[in-house]
Amino acid sequence: MRLLLSAMLFTGLAGQAPSQITNRPQLSEARGLADFDLDGNGGWKVTGPVLVLEKAGVPGGAIRRPAAIAVLKSDPVGDFTFTVEMRSTAPVDLEVRDVLLIFGYQSPTRFYYVHLAAKTDAVHNGIFVVDNADRRRLDPQTSTGRLTDQAWHRLRLERRLSTGSIAVYFDDDPAPVLSVTDMTILAGRVGVGSFDETGEYRSFELKGAAAKDAIAALRSAATFLR
Repeated sequence: MRLLLSAMLFTGLAGQAPSQITNRPQLSEARGLADFDLDGNGGWKVTGPVLVLEKAGVPGGAIRRPAAIAVLKSDPVGDFTFTVEMRSTAPVDLEVRDVLLIFGYQSPTRFYYVHLAAKTDAVHNGIFVVDNADRRRLDPQTSTGRLTDQAWHRLRLERRLSTGSIAVYFDDDPAPVLSVTDMTILAGRVGVGSFDETGEYRSFELKGAAAKDAIAALRSAATFLR
């Protein structure tokens, strides 16, 4: 059954694959922040080919959520693979230092985020959803914190609507460091950020299926399989 659903999502409603989106922003000081929509009160700039969160955001407002987000200017995606290199510039001895991967971004109060830190507890180093309420953890607190230095690390985030899977890969580790199955938000935009620290980001690449096509195929497949 799962293979059938996956095949239907791949071929779409009329036997055609969903429209594909590829986004590889070429960051430069001349372009500045033109490739991003900013959310929160952090301070951002572009230095050479690097997006820099130089001033940490301060969480506030009606719900508990990250305070500094930069969302790629792109059409929303359903299935996708998002890769980026990032590093924390917060003090190494701070276990709660963090960098974030943002996805499913629909509004400032509705999106997913991957929180990478040096420690794991209820609110650090995990996969979370902000759904018009305080952020909520989705995965179990069993992962090991990997963000223990200020070095560059390559992150890959994969989302598949046919199964609801969300998987995060760190550097060359073939196994996901964080994973969960969830369908709270079906599609949205992707980005990076930090909950309340500083960091740097480069080498962005997004490959995904256009949200409208992916969701239409998902609903069509669900109706067919009833």
